[in-house]
Amino acid sequence: MINLEVFRLELNYLKQVVGKELGNKDARKLSEAITALVTCFLNPATYYSLSFPYIEAVEQYLSQIQQKIELHEYKLLLNNISTIITFIEKVKTEVPKCC
Repeated sequence: MINLEVFRLELNYLKQVVGKELGNKDARKLSEAITALVTCFLNPATYYSLSFPYIEAVEQYLSQIQQKIELHEYKLLLNNISTIITFIEKVKTEVPKCC
């Protein structure tokens, strides 16, 4: 089970990192993608048609961040967004079950 307060804190932290490294526009897009994934998760009927593009968007932003910051900073980032990572992995495992 995911604690929504922790999830919200992690999302704000991730948005700050993305905003600093890639710009505020990308931070907003990342936030929108994660918010859409939460909506998809709450409405399983939309999993297949909507989830994959949002998962790819989040993973793309993480990849871009990984290329811009040092390895130890990236590992710290991943440690600080563990709930978001767990959530994305959960959505990935749920998608095939629905379709």
